[in-house]
Amino acid sequence: MWVTRPQRLWLAVISGVPVCLVFCQQAAAQQQQMPGQAATPAPAAHAPEPSALDTLRKRFDELLARTGGKWGRAPSAKNKADMFADFLTWPRNPFQIEIPVRRTWTGDGGGQLIGTITVGNSEIMVAGRKDVGLLIKPDLRGLDPGLYAFHVHENPACGPGVKDGQAVAGLAAGNHLWLSGTGAMSGTTYTSHLGDLPNLQVEVDGTARKEIVAARLTLADVVNRAFVIHANQDDNSPRLACAALK
Repeated sequence: MWVTRPQRLWLAVISGVPVCLVFCQQAAAQQQQMPGQAATPAPAAHAPEPSALDTLRKRFDELLARTGGKWGRAPSAKNKADMFADFLTWPRNPFQIEIPVRRTWTGDGGGQLIGTITVGNSEIMVAGRKDVGLLIKPDLRGLDPGLYAFHVHENPACGPGVKDGQAVAGLAAGNHLWLSGTGAMSGTTYTSHLGDLPNLQVEVDGTARKEIVAARLTLADVVNRAFVIHANQDDNSPRLACAALK
């Protein structure tokens, strides 16, 4: 990826600095009651999820403000937008984003919180060369042991949708993320199931914590998308749980 001199300066300044953006819900903390304390009844509807993308942009702006003096003046709005877009694709991007995962639902109020997934860019080795990859760290509980189909879907939504007159849980996430286009040199068309992730592995205790690496994906590919866990290994099985990065 080609970057301008100002970009190289601030990328060098923040390189290697660990940054974690945490978006856990207060509901998780509320599940841990003090001894003798009465449990609080769960509300019918959960509060809107914090915007991971907005917080990501805010932290990015803070980094620019701290390092802006390195080239004498702040970048224009357009340059800053271009730098942010490039930063999302950078393999050494230090940001890791933690987003809540909820069971899908068909009624009002949202689904049960079952944990989080943390995503961030990484470098992997492919055929002896370095390539970009997306590191996915699940921290889930309360699932049946086994393997589950796991995908990136096209819409940043986890709610129900209507199909054949019936409410379908998780349908708002849309279809699986596909990459398609036309080769500029040869004129050939191509298509790739970009959102097809390795299966999610749930242990006998109902937890899933085994890390997953998705080759070719970066944060740029999954912002304004949703991660969907299906009911079993079948890619077309019902949508069991979902996490929207928006």
